[in-house]
Amino acid sequence: MKVRIGIEGFAIDSAHYTLSSPGNAQLHGHTYVISVEIEGQVDPSSGFVMDFEILRKTVSEVVKEWDHKLIVPAKDIDKIRVEAPFQMEIKKINAPFATAEYIGTEIAKEVYQRLGNKYKVNIKIYEGKDSYAEIDYP
Repeated sequence: MKVRIGIEGFAIDSAHYTLSSPGNAQLHGHTYVISVEIEGQVDPSSGFVMDFEILRKTVSEVVKEWDHKLIVPAKDIDKIRVEAPFQMEIKKINAPFATAEYIGTEIAKEVYQRLGNKYKVNIKIYEGKDSYAEIDYP
């Protein structure tokens, strides 16, 4: 029997630009709210698909890498130049655009890999309060 378990309440604040959308070509930021589900078999020895605390720790580690970053597509990394009196960290995304769809896919892929490639991962990522992408990986 396959069962889905989930955790909610993760948030990251990040900046990006989307050259594929003329109205969003300007550098801007969002609060992304993320929920994660995994699907797998219930382990008869524990009664769990996975202990919620293990899942929460794994997802926390992944999303922390995206928090307070400028998310830049790999193809644009060499084009970014910023000199400022503040700290700025860049998170490279291996996708053509830093959209919610691709950010969610990258997060889902990282969670999947950290969980040993054993569970189907579903990510729901909100960009603001009422716009979201939902990704099933793989």
